[in-house]
Amino acid sequence: MARVTIHLGGHERLEPAISKATPLGALGTEALVWIGTIRIRGRATALRALADALVEAADLADEYDADPDAFTERERAERRDPEEGR
Repeated sequence: MARVTIHLGGHERLEPAISKATPLGALGTEALVWIGTIRIRGRATALRALADALVEAADLADEYDADPDAFTERERAERRDPEEGR
């Protein structure tokens, strides 16, 4: 599968929208997010899952920036014992 990298610098326009369903329900309503000229589209549940992953990644980055050594040690401990982190 091809890899696509989108680098956000904070200046890109972010715009939520929807693609309306067809009148008889043949096609469902899709959620859309524009990031500059890039469009992400999908069912609401898929975009919520993406949003959850984005929040988790941002939280991990914040944790690392706050204390890189503690973050690294936690990661090592979780690799040694995955149940320990729960």
